This record gives sequence, C-alpha cells and structure tokens, in this order.
Amino acid sequence: MLANYRGFQAVVGLTLIVACTLISSVFISYDGVFSSSRGKLLASANAREHAPAHITLENYREFVKPLDRANSTTLFNAIYAALRQAGSDIHPIGVSYFPAVIPKGTLLYHTGRANIPEGLEWLAMDHEFSYSFAMHSVRYGRNATQGWMHGPPGGNKSLKNISGDNPPMPPHDRASRAHFLTFRATRDLTKLLYLDGASAAKTESGEMDTQKLLSDVIAKRLNESDGRDDSDPRKRFVMEERVYAERICKWGKPFGLDGYVRVEVGFEVVLCDFLNGSTELVSNITLPQTNKVLGLPDPANVTVANGWPLDDEGLIIEDEMTPEQVAIMDQEDEWQRVLDQYSSMLGFDQIRAGYVHDKGDRRIALDYRYLVTGVNRTLGDADPNGRRLLNDNLSDEDKEHIVDDLEYALQRGFDSGMSTDWQQVVDEIVDKFAPMVKVMSQILSSSEVDSRTIALKVTRYTLNFVLRFSGLDNTVLLDDDTSGDFGFGRHFAVYEYTRPLKDLHTDADYLIWSALVNVVTDLVDTVYDIHELLMPVASSGLAPGSPEPSPADDAAKVAEASTKISALIDQLHWIALDYQCDRKCAWDEVCYTPSWGPSPLSWADPGSNRTTFGMHYNPAVDRMVINTELQCISADFLIAGRH
Repeated sequence: MLANYRGFQAVVGLTLIVACTLISSVFISYDGVFSSSRGKLLASANAREHAPAHITLENYREFVKPLDRANSTTLFNAIYAALRQAGSDIHPIGVSYFPAVIPKGTLLYHTGRANIPEGLEWLAMDHEFSYSFAMHSVRYGRNATQGWMHGPPGGNKSLKNISGDNPPMPPHDRASRAHFLTFRATRDLTKLLYLDGASAAKTESGEMDTQKLLSDVIAKRLNESDGRDDSDPRKRFVMEERVYAERICKWGKPFGLDGYVRVEVGFEVVLCDFLNGSTELVSNITLPQTNKVLGLPDPANVTVANGWPLDDEGLIIEDEMTPEQVAIMDQEDEWQRVLDQYSSMLGFDQIRAGYVHDKGDRRIALDYRYLVTGVNRTLGDADPNGRRLLNDNLSDEDKEHIVDDLEYALQRGFDSGMSTDWQQVVDEIVDKFAPMVKVMSQILSSSEVDSRTIALKVTRYTLNFVLRFSGLDNTVLLDDDTSGDFGFGRHFAVYEYTRPLKDLHTDADYLIWSALVNVVTDLVDTVYDIHELLMPVASSGLAPGSPEPSPADDAAKVAEASTKISALIDQLHWIALDYQCDRKCAWDEVCYTPSWGPSPLSWADPGSNRTTFGMHYNPAVDRMVINTELQCISADFLIAGRH
C-alpha cells in the first residue's frame, strides 16, 4: 500500500492539471452555465449499473464526472433536503425521483369512507395529518361560511367516477370523511418513488413537475386524455393530482410500483392498490364532530327564505336583524369561539407533526443507487427557487429517457441497505463547514476596521483545519522504510469528507458523489485560500524579523477574503447557512416553515405577489419564497388568525 505513494505528489499534481484543463474546456467556470461545446451533461440514463468502483485517495479524481457547479449544488441540496419537511418547503421545486422503501409493519392513515379503497388513495405517515381532514366541524355565528373547504388529497375523485354516471363527491361532504382508517404494511413496500421538493403543492410553478412530466409521457404512450369536461358539472372538478395519480399507478403496475411519496404538512403516500395484500386494515373509527361532543345543536339555517337579511354575497346585514336573530348570532359566536380553541389545536398538532420531520422521516428509506434526476439533463439556475424540471431546455426525448430510467429502476427493485446513505455524508459536510463558513462571513463583514484583528479572528477557524491536512515536509520517504508525510493537503481534505461509504455501482452513485466532490472542493479551496491570504496578516510583526504590517495591503487581503466567502455562500444556497428561527421556541410553540400545499395556517400561491405569512415576493424569480427568518407559532397564534 505504501509503495503506491511513491511520487504521489507529482502524479496528483499532473492529474489535477489535466482534469482542470479538460473540465474548463467544457464548462464556463462557476457560473452554472453549460458551454455550447457540450450542451448537456451525462445525457445517458443515470440509473444504469457498472462494475463496482472502489474509490481511494489515489484514484478518486479519475471517477469524478463532469458536472458544473450549479448542478452540483442543486443535487447536493436535494440530498440534504430529502424527506425533510422544512428543507422540502424551503427548496420547493423538486427535480428528482428517489427510490424509496417503507418497511413492513409501518402504520399508515387514511380518512374517507368506511370501506377500504378499491383503487389508489392517499395515506398519511402521521395520524395528525389524516385526522385534520376528517375534523372540519360546522361553523357557527356571523363568520360561518358555506364556502369550499379542502378535502382529502385528490379531492376523492377518480377517473372512474368522473367519466361514469355518478357525480363526484362534493368537496365539503363532512360525513363521507368521518371515518378514520389505520393500515399496516404487511410487507416491505420496496417499490416507491419519493418526489422531492414541495411535491404535494397545488401549483403550476414547478413544485409538481415531477408528477406532470411522468403523467404527460404516460398519457402520450397510452393515448389517454385527462377526462376533464368543463361543460359537464360531473367532469369539471378533476384535480390534476388525481389525474397524475391514476396515470402513474396504471403505468407502474407492470413494474410492481407500490406508489409514491410526497410532502404536504408531513409526508404522504399515494398507494396504488389497497387490495393486493401489501396493506391490511387494523383500525376503522367513526370520528364524532367536536360540536356534537360539546352537545351543541346544528347552526341556524341562515337563508333569505328563513327570514334572514342577507346581502348579494350571502353575508348577514347586521342592522336589519331582528332582536331574536341578534341573540341567536351572539350565542353562536360564543359557541364558535369555543370550537376555535379545539380546531386551532387540531391544526397545530398537524403542524407539530410535520415539524418533527424537519430532521427527516426515518420511517422511509432511500435507495440512492437508482436516483433518476433532471439535474444533469437540463440547464440549471443556481437559485433553487429559479430552476424547474419542465422548462424549454428539456426536450421530449429527455422526458422519455427519464421515464425509461424509472422503468429500469423499478425492474431492478430497491434495497436501501445496499445503497450509500448519501444524506449521512452530506450531513457530515454541512455540520462541519456551515458553522465555519458562517462565522468567517460574519467576521469579514463586521465593522471591525483593524485588518490584523480581523485576520486573527478568521484564522482561528482556518488554522487547525489547514494544519490537520499539512505536514512538516510533505515528502514520501519509503526506500529506507522511514515514511514521511503522505495523504495531505487540499486533495486529501476533499477525499476525507466525500469518501463513499460503499463501492459505487450505478450512474446515480457517480453523479451524486461527483456533485459532493465538486461542492467540497469549493469549500476546501475557499478555506485554504482565505487562510493563505490572512495568515501573513495575522502574524505580521509578531515574531522578531517577521514583516511589519502593511495597512493598505492587509486591508486589500481582507477585502479579497470577504469577496471569496460571500461568493461561496451565494453559490452554496445551503439551508443551514440562511434559515433559522427568530428565537428559541417555547414548549407550546414550533419553528414554523410555511407550506406550499393546504395547511392549517396558509395555502401559498408561489406565482402571486400577495402577502402570505412567513413569505415574501422575490422579483428575481417572480414568485413567493420563504423568509430566511422563520417564526415560532402556537395554537393561540392560529386562533388569532381566525379573527
């Protein structure tokens, strides 16, 4: 083994020079744009397998695939955010399909009719998520409305009932949603697809692109329409996610697809078949409504026919009510205030259940070996809110290739135990570098004017990192069995933080690993560059004979270091660097990340510039984005929002 290091420095240096020359001829450096000479990266399938490659310090640069910085960052961040509630909402536009597995014995929850669904349906991973759909109580008093309420995912409408003689179920039919069913997985669900980002959003701004792409290709292959007909009331209210689900499950059946996983407030599973033995019903409860538990009568039937004064919008005209009607409304307003206490807690429980999974939902495992992604197939914006899978640069041929790759992956089958846990590797990188990068940035952007003081504070964070990968002479002495320093410097630092936990087998493995190598290379280079800039400033005039401080030169070096760290942060787009709560939340609070889909607090419209709690409009990407400063909320906060 030691003999392999003879002349290691020369070989590494030559390899890096050649590699850098080749890569620079293909890409425009660091700007996230492909050069015209190459067009697209790795246009071939990214789920295919190869003979296993054992990555070592000596050879790892040979296996790095050509992937530009914008796409490397996007894939790195997708791995970091996978199956994490907050991460999926902060970077909402997913572009990847992750093979997923849910183990035997996992409990899954569904609200709907009393019978077991005969086709596909939605299942929640948390009972609070499903329970919230069943417990929409009637409303009382002056603020009572008969407006539309969000029902179960997909609107509980299928292509079967919209194209037949039976009209779809009204979305506000409370009685049909009062049954709370708990299912247990009777086997490992080994053929699931996890769709990253805020994939359960009801939007047209990219969050649902992974479903739309798959659905559109399937429709073309099967020559299917969506079944919608605006002239027929029975066929008008077809939610696109239901159309997508019908098609995806129909397409996936020959390949054994169990379903797919999305995030709303908590994670949910679209299970394609409840009758194939993959799940069993273990509980079926008819939930009583809160107003009935409290012994309250039904709300007054407020209609013009019953003598109530209503305006053209159906709202009560206060000044025209009789004394008896005023008394009824006063009583009902009090009842509603009590009900709001309970319903707000219901919503808060759902938010808390989702918040628990900000750190990940470990009940679902990922097999990264067969990841299928658009990251390497289309031009990418470095801003995660500015890119999307379906864009003008993704050809119909590319879309077909993505579906072909998914079919190949499903035929292989998923086993998370055979896969490198790339999220673990990414977490170690973020946990190590995020504090260092953030603190260095704060120091370099502070109001401190003394360059030497700034340099000293910054190099406190760089010195030990650099020394750990440095030696006294950095030589290799083997002939006399006296070994010197080897395995050192930037090259070894990158290897240490990106080494695969298992041999690489598939294109997806290589793609993910290459993205990590590129990101960590930029991190290590920035730390080293700043250290080499500022260490002479920090040590100037310190020892006898050392150079004296040069205020102008030292200030220029500090400014250059500040530019480097700012450029790195802008390139990384790390959630850990930018997003945190405004304070430590109390026990009755959670640090809330807004949801793009229906939630107890808001239903955001990414394409709107309206005011939404916890968000703001970003003209650079022409959409709403989540504020970097998150807020603590409680059930009382939800109550206040109702009035």
